[in-house]
Amino acid sequence: MKGKGIHAIKDLTVKDIERLLDLADEYKAGKVARKNLKGRTVALFFSENSTRTKLSFTLAAEKLGAKVLDLNENSSSIAKGESLIDTAMTISAMGADCLVVRHRESGITRFLQKYVDIPIINAGDGWSEHPSQCLLDLMTIREYKTFPGLKVLIAGDILHSRVARSDSEALKKMGAEVYLTGPKTLLPPKTPKVPWPESLEKTDVLILLRLQKERQEQGLLASLQEYHCFYGLTSDYLEMMPKESLILHPGPVNRGVELADNVLDNPRCKINEQVTNGVFMRMAMLYTAIERRKLVEISA
Repeated sequence: MKGKGIHAIKDLTVKDIERLLDLADEYKAGKVARKNLKGRTVALFFSENSTRTKLSFTLAAEKLGAKVLDLNENSSSIAKGESLIDTAMTISAMGADCLVVRHRESGITRFLQKYVDIPIINAGDGWSEHPSQCLLDLMTIREYKTFPGLKVLIAGDILHSRVARSDSEALKKMGAEVYLTGPKTLLPPKTPKVPWPESLEKTDVLILLRLQKERQEQGLLASLQEYHCFYGLTSDYLEMMPKESLILHPGPVNRGVELADNVLDNPRCKINEQVTNGVFMRMAMLYTAIERRKLVEISA
């Protein structure tokens, strides 16, 4: 492997995760003077739409003093037929210090890493992984809870969710108990499913997933209204949860589908805090990748 990037949660040890969480906490506390990226350049390549992830990587790089190059599939030479490998190699040859990629193909960042020396950070690949969202989720949870024995329920479209895969992997590594629930058509085959809403009574952290509306077009859902009726978090369901429980959602939220409006206003709902923490966690990821701070080596 030429460069050492951050591709998947499974590549990270518990110590790696803790090191990233601690560094993100330092940045949030304003301790950025000595750990910056002045004179460095971060290139972003997003072939899928994004608001939170793309903007927070941009802000993270700028807060660290780095320059940002912003590319997308339509405005790059890929639209002329250039391969993504050649695009990555061109960005590296120009002197960029890191490449952040979001792409519809699972495993794409690890594949590209074979061809370039600069580290690549996975900003979401297909249905596979979303390590930066996962790490900011862990950062948000750790501000209120400890991981060992924590009961976490992930609810919704598990089958197509890269967030569910990354969060489940990381939370289990950190000692939490992870449970899954959702419509049968949106769960991987043979996935153990806990009952909804009864399982909420023992849930410390509920991670709701964005329902991708195209699933209804594919016949996997009868209607969005029916989904909200059976799996949406209403104020009544919220009252079933422990008083100190937390509600997370990777965004964007479909109001009236995954959550009722009045639940979004509840202080237990930490969605805006997730967005805030996303900038600091992505600062930690960029600094760690570019400065080659100690992380587990990733085999080809």
